Amino acid sequence: MPPLKPPQDRILPLFVYGSLKPGELAFGLLEPYVDRHVEANVAGVIKLRDGLPLFASSATERVHGSLLFFSADKADEAWQIVADFEPRAQYGWDTTEAVTEDGRSVTANVLVGKRLQDGISGDPIREWSARHDPVLSEGLAEVRQLVLEAAPDGVEAQPDSPEFWGRFFRLQASYLLLWSVVERYTALRYGPALKPMVRVDKLGDDLAFRAALKTVGAKPDKVVDSRDPTDTFELGPDGTGGIGYYYAVRSNLSHRGKGAFRDARLVLKAAVELHDAMLVLLEPYGSVPVEADLGEVRLRHLLPAGVTECR
Repeated sequence: MPPLKPPQDRILPLFVYGSLKPGELAFGLLEPYVDRHVEANVAGVIKLRDGLPLFASSATERVHGSLLFFSADKADEAWQIVADFEPRAQYGWDTTEAVTEDGRSVTANVLVGKRLQDGISGDPIREWSARHDPVLSEGLAEVRQLVLEAAPDGVEAQPDSPEFWGRFFRLQASYLLLWSVVERYTALRYGPALKPMVRVDKLGDDLAFRAALKTVGAKPDKVVDSRDPTDTFELGPDGTGGIGYYYAVRSNLSHRGKGAFRDARLVLKAAVELHDAMLVLLEPYGSVPVEADLGEVRLRHLLPAGVTECR
């Protein structure tokens, strides 16, 4: 299917209700092009399909969001960013009457959901935020709990009891769940219209992700591809190569399970570092429990000090 095109009337502002809202994961993509933004509401509801917010008109309910007014000299580029961000299979363009906080009525472009009779889960909502996304919040918390249960005191380099294998496979399960969190983050941050590996590569190039790895103390290391031992993926001291390194661990686990004898420490290292980095990335958006101190929910203490040889 060809990509979504910008709307016909590009003079109008854009009403946003999802990840492109100010304060949400993807607003940074549009922020340089926004002249001003104001909170507003429109007649409608939000329905969810696989976590994506989809707008539908309603005569009785109203959706809360924001109006984005693009700078005249940057509007075309801004509209193209919006069109590239959203998948055409999910969205189409329409106009709506938005009411601002001071009572003004403003005609605006809005992306409406397609085929809203298919694949919708849960009840309609009036306001969406990534902080309420169960994968980013409860999912990441479940990863943390699984890791703590599997390796409360770290893991042995070699299995010496049946208990080791249960711990190892729970670590494997926690890591694959963690990648569900990562992929949901990339969809909401860089756009669900992009292919999964394109989004993953964007995360690897994101300076915020590299900075998060440095913040949580990710240790330089390299991992060998189980399918081709001549192919290695290296995590550098500044976070470069990090996403390839962590994805290689994921691929080794999901494709072949790999040789658990030497990989317990590797899986734990990858799970701890990637979990902690995602905490850092999500904390500004409210997905980390507000009552928790960020340092208290990190898992770095599970890794032995000075151990970097985990291949």
